[in-house]
Parts: sequence; structure tokens; C-alpha cells
Amino acid sequence: MKAVEYPDNRAYNTNHVWAQCNAKNNTALIGITDYCAELFSEIDSIDVPMEGDELEMDSLVIHVHERNRIRHFHCPLTGRVLEINRELLDDLTQIYVDWKKAWLFKMEYDDADELNQLMNGTQYTKYLDSL
Repeated sequence: MKAVEYPDNRAYNTNHVWAQCNAKNNTALIGITDYCAELFSEIDSIDVPMEGDELEMDSLVIHVHERNRIRHFHCPLTGRVLEINRELLDDLTQIYVDWKKAWLFKMEYDDADELNQLMNGTQYTKYLDSL
């Protein structure tokens, strides 16, 4: 796999989902990491929650379809979905081009303390090295 730098201004869970948070308004963009995207041979589609859906931290919220397989990913935070990135869902190749810009949905999170349960970029890189 190629060497990737995971920014410290994002929070990562062990399921390879990132959250780029805006603490001023308790919102976060949610996406999958480059490490995760590289595991897929070819993504056919991605299912994400709908706008207005209430999400729980660690609940299954992202479902990636590839060939005849579905992979499930956990939500990094508790809150509600504000917006879906329909452009990305219409052109999934963006995930491979620049995963840092390829957010799936935007959410408002309820509890900033949940961020303490996630990893920063340095910690996530060490986590990947241990796999």
C-alpha cells in the first residue's frame, strides 16, 4: 500500500471512518479513509443514512457494495444527519482521487466528549501499522 498521511485535524475510528469536526457548530463531515478505500477492488455503490436520521456512535451507518460483497462501517459519533454528499455518491471515483475531500455525509454531533474515544491522525497511523 502507498504511504498516506492522515491529518491530525480529523478523528478516526478503528473501522476506518473519519470525522472532520467543526467545534463552533458541532458538525462533522464523515468519510472513509484511504486505507479503507484501497481495500476495495471496485466500489459499486455506497449506502448512507438519510438526512434527518438519528445516529448512534458505533452503529452501522455506511454500507459499501463491491461486486458481490457488502462491507459495513460504524458511525464515529452520535447525532443527526444534516446533508448527504450526492455528488460523491454519483461519482464514487472521487474516493480514490482524494479521500480527504470525499465526505459521504455531514452530521451534527451531540457529545464532543465522544471525540476522546477516537484517534487523531498520528494514532490512526500507528493503529494501521499494528494491523
